[in-house]
Formats: sequence, structure tokens, C-alpha cells
Amino acid sequence: AVVSTQSTGEEGCSQIISACKDAGLGVVEPFGGYFILVDTSPLGLEFDTSQVEYDVQCVHWLTEHKKLAGIPLSLFFGKNKHISEKYIRLCFAKSEQTLKAGGDIIRDILK
Repeated sequence: AVVSTQSTGEEGCSQIISACKDAGLGVVEPFGGYFILVDTSPLGLEFDTSQVEYDVQCVHWLTEHKKLAGIPLSLFFGKNKHISEKYIRLCFAKSEQTLKAGGDIIRDILK
């Protein structure tokens, strides 16, 4: 028998959404796809945005300091980048092990 270690999309989505809500982060729940949008405002991070957008710096900070990889949403908005200023994308099409590790990081993110 073949045993899959890959989570189904719905399960992975639920796990990451639950972790974000537990951490006090706002979430835009998807109706399809493999990404959720997360409002990073509750993190209270401040960056100099005169040269590089907030979400780009936030993703770099999360990767470097928390080992959590995300995608800056402003990259998709062109001249309207301000719309997504504090939002990032998190992918939930991951293995169970990666989802659990990511969920743990997210739940502890404000500590």
C-alpha cells in the first residue's frame, strides 16, 4: 500500500488557518488554490518603506528570524501595492511534517 505524507489541500489549509487565528493573525480564507492571505499587522513590526515595501521586508524578517517562508503580496499589485501592504501569502500545499512545523512557528510567532 502507498502511504502519502502530503496533506490534502483542505486539511493543510485548515491547519494553517487555525494556527494563524490562534496567533491572533487575520486570515483571508481561500475558495480554491494553495495559498492563504495573512494580515501581519498584529506582529507590530516596523520597517523603513521608503525603498522596499513592508511586506517584502516582513517576509525576509520572518524567514530570517522565525524560519517561516512567505510570499509578499505587493508583487502582484503593481502601482497599487498599498492595497496589500501588510499581507503575505502562505502556501499550505505541504507535507504533514512541514505543516505541523509551520503551524508551531505561527502559533509562537508573537512570543
